[in-house]
Amino acid sequence: MFLGRYEHTVDSKGRVSIPMKFREVLTDRYEEKLIVTADFDQCLVAYPISEWQRLQEKAQNLPTMQKEVKDWLRFSYSYATECPLDRQGRVLLTMPLREHARLNKGIVMLGLSNKIEIWDPKRLKEKEAQLPKNFEKIGETLAGLGF
Repeated sequence: MFLGRYEHTVDSKGRVSIPMKFREVLTDRYEEKLIVTADFDQCLVAYPISEWQRLQEKAQNLPTMQKEVKDWLRFSYSYATECPLDRQGRVLLTMPLREHARLNKGIVMLGLSNKIEIWDPKRLKEKEAQLPKNFEKIGETLAGLGF
């Protein structure tokens, strides 16, 4: 399970080092290859291959004639890139991915159970500043889902 928050940098070639704790999870539970794609929150999401495949199995059952489904599929598949870890535990983030998430030098990686989010620190701070305003709604939504 991916847990925690880590700050890293993107090098001049667009590579980013995967935190050691995340690499341990990849080695122990998955293969050392990620699918990285864009997210609507202007961040990136990195999935181990098997988690990406699970997501795609669910996606195959969606009504593809529905506009929102079609838009999500187009968005997520067009950005999706296979990113194997190199010997130093880094992945290469393509320019379209970096541009979408507005990644420059510094990044923040968040472990979210079965996936990793990659954020521009400023954008993440803005997103997190909105959370207290939504705590009640978040609680209601989770309760409605039986959580």
